[in-house]
Amino acid sequence: MKKILILGVLSLVLSACTSGGSSSNGKLERWTTFDGRTIPLAEMGDRQATVYFYREKDAFVGPAVNVFVDGDYLASVKEGGYRAALVCSTGERILPSFTKNTGFADRDTGIDYNFEVGSVSYVKILLNEAGQPVFQRVAEDEGKNAIGRLAQQTQTLPRVKDNRLCTPSVVMKKITLGAHSLFKFDKSSYKDMLAKGKREIQDVANKINSGQFKVNNIKVVGYTDPMGNDAYNQRLSERRAKTVRRALQAAGVTAPIASQGLGERNLLVRDCLKKYRKNRQARMRCDQPNRRVEIMIYGVSSK
Repeated sequence: MKKILILGVLSLVLSACTSGGSSSNGKLERWTTFDGRTIPLAEMGDRQATVYFYREKDAFVGPAVNVFVDGDYLASVKEGGYRAALVCSTGERILPSFTKNTGFADRDTGIDYNFEVGSVSYVKILLNEAGQPVFQRVAEDEGKNAIGRLAQQTQTLPRVKDNRLCTPSVVMKKITLGAHSLFKFDKSSYKDMLAKGKREIQDVANKINSGQFKVNNIKVVGYTDPMGNDAYNQRLSERRAKTVRRALQAAGVTAPIASQGLGERNLLVRDCLKKYRKNRQARMRCDQPNRRVEIMIYGVSSK
């Protein structure tokens, strides 16, 4: 008899935890995926940035996309939804992966994203040619317009804490330089730098040395477009990042500078091949934003 009573009570408790359970007034609970209202985020800290992750309607067919920030779960973004988060402006590792019921999602890889402190960024979820979810950062106007058409996801609880500790040294400024103005086409050495590129590097050096920031260190990251061999693109991006590091040092920057190449990862524009499969020149023009070098200035404000 005791076993029967215990099982009966347990079944009632479990039923109350499901979407079909009864509330105190006898009505069934309803769980919703979306909430059209905006749930306010906590106020940004002095080491944080705000990021909106979104998936447009009819963008692609597939299950919800899990979004992880430095290994912590943020949301499972479904078609027509978005979720915002406060992130540390220190180079967070951001990862998308499809929700699956056959095992745990991958949360330990991804690409370092550098969000300038105090900024608001918009990241669109797309599929790559292999059919896997990827992120694409978009301009502020495009992101705002997209969010205005979508609904906020509310069906799961995030594990990304708004008030988590961020390291003192954050991205005070991120500067993006186009490879087309820095180097001759497909080149990467210091002697192959263009005069315009050297002037741009000097302008960056002047900004670093202006006293606007208390600079701790600097990171230079090179990128390529997706045309050509993956391994070649990786080496090219590494060589260009090293050359820009050398050019900054030659321009008078004394802060520690690290360099990194990410090849064709973290593309800004992803559909150039699809748009211009038979027109190489048009595809190269479309891919121009992907061929770039990013300079991250880490430090604290001197104001």
